[in-house]
Amino acid sequence: MFSSSLDLLIVGAGPAGLSAAHAARECGLDYLVLEREAPAQTIRNFPPGKPLHSPAQDVEMLWGELHAHDRRFARREEVLAHYDAFAAALKIRCGEEVTSLERSSGGFRAGTGLARYDARRVLIATGGFGVPRRLGVPGECATRVSYRFREAGLCHGQEIVVIGGGNSAAEAALCLHEAGARVTLSLRRPSFAPRCGTHDEFTSVKAYNVERLKALAEGGEIAILFSSEATCVSAQAAHFRVPEGSLAVPCRHVFALLGADPDIGLLRGIGAGIAADGRPIYHPETFETTLPGLYVAGHLTRALHLRRAVDIPRRVVRLIAGESLTPRGAGYLQRLVLAVANATRRRRTPAALRRQIQRVEWQEAMREIRPSLPRRLVRQFPPLHRMARRLRAFAT
Repeated sequence: MFSSSLDLLIVGAGPAGLSAAHAARECGLDYLVLEREAPAQTIRNFPPGKPLHSPAQDVEMLWGELHAHDRRFARREEVLAHYDAFAAALKIRCGEEVTSLERSSGGFRAGTGLARYDARRVLIATGGFGVPRRLGVPGECATRVSYRFREAGLCHGQEIVVIGGGNSAAEAALCLHEAGARVTLSLRRPSFAPRCGTHDEFTSVKAYNVERLKALAEGGEIAILFSSEATCVSAQAAHFRVPEGSLAVPCRHVFALLGADPDIGLLRGIGAGIAADGRPIYHPETFETTLPGLYVAGHLTRALHLRRAVDIPRRVVRLIAGESLTPRGAGYLQRLVLAVANATRRRRTPAALRRQIQRVEWQEAMREIRPSLPRRLVRQFPPLHRMARRLRAFAT
């Protein structure tokens, strides 16, 4: 069946999709969100009780609406409760995966297993973790290898291998150990030092997790294999290439937590441009792809921080609705109030103040992206540009 033509079809109900839907409702657009599973499914897949390593103001949909027990880290259950309440007021159809997207006379036509939808504009916000990376070794199968870690309790008393050099693998190893599993952690790197000497806040192992892992390894409670690479997974063990030769680690199960890549199947299928890094080509301010009327947002793009994944869709949707960018955005005093509110936030903020700060964020979303004055000067004068590059290289 066909739906009436929409102003905006949003694919994906993660933080970016929810933010876009809220902005579409505020702008009076006829919109619909299609989600193949449930809102915020990536966070739903986290192990119970997992902290997101982000404060509430970095993950909430509207300022002051999420109150976390721990000021430093909002927990999975707190964030999901916030997102579910937020999604309840939006037009979302869960359990409908968009399997096809094509151009039509009125814009675009999206197909699911249940219906087809016509829309003048489409915003794809399917996240950056749609395709888990695999080991690519013999014996790799669903019964022996998992690419997501959800529950540690079922592994009590078992020998478990965790493969991966990021924070997700480190946290899984620690969680499994706490649940009573005998854990071996395998990393390709020779140490916990950041890859290529560059700290990556999204994948590098957090310092406090490094300390815990080192202490457990020194006590013989966790085995850590540095400079190791999986070569095979057999019925009884995981096999590795190590500096000394080869090593077989007996295990009941393997968690290969190697990260994931965005699913760009819809974009590639309709002919949108894809860059060499596997992410779409899009305008840096409007986030419109190489196909007019087709937009992207969230972790599918290069805006990897969760706060930006929530903020940018507001801007994109308001541009779709016909609003214009402004060089000023919110006033200096308003931004100062916002900064102070973030710095002093301890408990639930009164509703009147929350609404005022939310208005400031709404204004800030439409501010033009302009380099700061020092950056403009550096770019204008080549000697300054070369000096800045040398200083940056020396600092790293």
